[in-house]
This record gives sequence, structure tokens and C-alpha cells, in this order.
Amino acid sequence: MPANVKVDMDLNVVKDDKLMVTLTPPKTISESITYCIPRTVPGTYSTDNYGKFVDDLKAFDSKGNELSVVHEGDNFWKINNAPQLAKITYWVNDTFDVEYTHDIFSPAGTNINEGNNFLLNTHGFVGYFKEFLNTPYTLTIAHPATLWGATSMTDADKSDIKDVFKTSRYAELVENPIMYSKPDYTTFNINGMDILISVYSPSGKYTAEMITPDMKTMMTAQKNFLGNFNSTKKYTVLLYLSDLRKKDAKGFGALEHPTATTVVMPELLPKKQMAEQMKDVVSHEFFHIVTPLTIHARQIQDFDYNDPKMSEHLWMYEGVTEYFANLFQINQGLITEKEFFGRMKEKVRNASRMNDTMPFTEMSANVLVKPYKDQYLNVYEKGALIGMCIDIIIREKSNGERGILDLMQRLSKEYGVNKAFDDSELFAKITALTYPEVGDFLKTYVSGSKPIPYADYFAKMGVVDYEFTDTAKTALKDAWLKK
Repeated sequence: MPANVKVDMDLNVVKDDKLMVTLTPPKTISESITYCIPRTVPGTYSTDNYGKFVDDLKAFDSKGNELSVVHEGDNFWKINNAPQLAKITYWVNDTFDVEYTHDIFSPAGTNINEGNNFLLNTHGFVGYFKEFLNTPYTLTIAHPATLWGATSMTDADKSDIKDVFKTSRYAELVENPIMYSKPDYTTFNINGMDILISVYSPSGKYTAEMITPDMKTMMTAQKNFLGNFNSTKKYTVLLYLSDLRKKDAKGFGALEHPTATTVVMPELLPKKQMAEQMKDVVSHEFFHIVTPLTIHARQIQDFDYNDPKMSEHLWMYEGVTEYFANLFQINQGLITEKEFFGRMKEKVRNASRMNDTMPFTEMSANVLVKPYKDQYLNVYEKGALIGMCIDIIIREKSNGERGILDLMQRLSKEYGVNKAFDDSELFAKITALTYPEVGDFLKTYVSGSKPIPYADYFAKMGVVDYEFTDTAKTALKDAWLKK
């Protein structure tokens, strides 16, 4: 038996729109062992129960005899006589063509379209045993020679009909989506980072070549904005364009991973709109390499896929990320000052429609349940404005020398991809790295219930009613927006 978890899939064999997964586990001495499929995955903040898409799970000993399996709830299968276990097999349904039956956000979903497209968000196909969460995985995928698998993982097999991917643990496998389709991709390098853009367009309306120029301009600007922030060496954008005339994906947007993002958009979008959508959506996901992918709490480092504990700091993971996705565009000359202030004005307006007295840390820690989950979208509105206000405080106190990007760079040196923080220590750490006023702001407006007086913060930068009017503050405002 292997010292790693071996998983085999064959994209040549599709039965009733399902794929078979064969899993060979390491040896165990436990009398029974439970196979788990995720209920929730990082970045979704929702309960999705991927086990509902698994059919006919069977367990076998080395002679091919079936072992007793008890299906417990949506996502667990208890296997008895576990020391005899040699392999398990099961079939997986995809999520895209049955979206009317569930609430899984399309970029976190799966697609099985025989001979054309397989979107393998690995959490939808491959599960884990709690005992072996930190055991290496080897995923072997047989596929038609006409289909190519786009991913940030490295294929250890050189043939054009089989791919072999090795990861250090289950969490790494889950963070690496793969999209198989007819090869349509581009690659380019920005300041030492290899970018891969792969596109599936059912009618051929869009190609990777068409999408790439705008993506290259934007990602170059993002890398310039981030400066010497240590980030991933490879980044993959998987763009799935759905056909709205068929039973296909309808949840448009993206899901971030440390070295990739999956994007789902409607194919019928006109070119100008597609370019705008891709710019806003992908820039947000790309900035997640800062947080939570580099800077994160223990709950994210050791994510529990079936009983997730949520961190208090969505204001940072989603809010600061969304703020960066807007700030870099003014910083790098992609939008005007007027457009930037217009976007912030819209965020203030949208945030005012949400519950403005619910403490953000409380909402974040409880985001999977009502009434908190109803406020989740505020992470992109008030969350981004929290980031802006912290940026303004640091700029003001440092006479324009530093801002929130400097804070995130310092936090990334303090923590990092493999070093998480405790939720309860973050505010004190941020205060120590910045100013007491930042700590006061966090206590009053982020863990406290007071609404933020946004006008007061804009005024610190000479901005009144979303227009720059105080010319005495020109240098400070320019430092903030870094012309």
C-alpha cells in the first residue's frame, strides 16, 4: 500500500454525465475509517455539501471483495474492516447542469462535458480521510489526446493522454483547479511570475489571444503596484464561458486560489463588457495572493472542510483585497481620480443599505449562519472602505510616506504562507506596526458597532463630497493615490 493517497480518474469514460474516481489510501490499523468530501471550501463562505454529488461509493479489499460502507449524512462514508481496505471507487455528478437544484457558486463548481470540457475543481471530486489530511496525494488523470489540462500544478507525465500531479497534502490539491478542454491558452512572464490564461468558449467566440492583452496590461500594473511583495512564481487564470441557452453555469464571478483563479462568465457578453468584467474580477482575485493566501489566521491555515471555523477578519481578506483592486487602477493610471472617487462613493452608498451597526468581526466569524450570512456582500463594500480609512490614517500620520500596502508587506514578513496568526492578536499586531489611531479605528468601527463617518476620513485627504477641493493637501492626496 502507498505511503501517499493515490487518486485515479479517466476522462475517456463518462457514464450518465458522471466520472469515476478510484482512490487508494495508505494502510491503517484503525478498525474503521471515514472518507469525507468537503462541505465547505476556502474562499466560498457558504455551505455546499459536495458529497451530495457522489454516487455509489464502494470499498474493496486487495482481493476485490466489497467491505461494509455506511453513508453518514451528506459528506461522510464510514468504512469498516479498515485494515483490509485496498481501494474505494465512486461516481461523481457535476454541478453546472443542475444548478437549479443547489446553491454552489459556479466558479467553485464542476463541469463534465464529454469530449469538450471538464472543469475539475478538485474538492468536488476528491475527498480525504482525517488521518491522512497531511499525507501527499498523487492524482493521475487519463484523458483524450485532444484535451489539454490547464493548471498551476506540474504534470509529471510527458505523454499527451495522461497527467500525473503530486501535492504535499490534501489542502494543496484542493487549491489547484484543472480545466481540460481543446488547447486554447497563452503564457507570458511578468517580473519573474509565469502567467497562464486558458479559455473555454463553447462557440469559439472568444480565444485566449483575445483576452490576454488586457490581462497582461492589468497584471503588469498589479505587480508594479505590489512592488517587492513576495508572491507566487506561477499564476493560472481558468476562464469558463457558459452557454446560457443550455443547462450551464449561471453564477458569474471567480474563486481565488494561491496560484490560480477560476472565472465563469456568460459567453454572450460583448467584448467591451467582457474586458471590464475580467479586469475587475481577476484583479480582485489576483490580489488575494496578499491576503488570505499570504496573511491569514489559523482557521484558514488548517481549514476544516466539514466543520469550518471562520476567522474574524473578512474585512482584511475580502475588504482590503477589494480596496487594492480599485486603488491599483488609479495608482497605475488605469482610471482617473474622478472614477476612483466615484467607485468609493458607490461603495459608501451600497454599505449604507446593509446593517451598519453589526460588528464586522462578529459578522465574519459567523458568516455561515443567519443573520450574519445575509450581510456577507458588505465585505466588498464596507470592507473595502475599512481598508481605505486605514490607508488614509497611515498616510496622514506618516506624512504620506506609508499606507496600507506597507502595512500588508510588514504583516507578510511577520507571518506568511506557512505561518498563521491568532485571530485575537491581529489588531494589536497591526497597531504595533502602525499607529495607536489605527488600533482605535479597528476597535471602534471594525470590532465595535459604530458606523464609520466616511466624510471625516475623506476630508483628511482634502476630499469633500467625493471631489478634491483642499489644495493645501495636494501632496498628501497624491501620496495616497500615488500618481
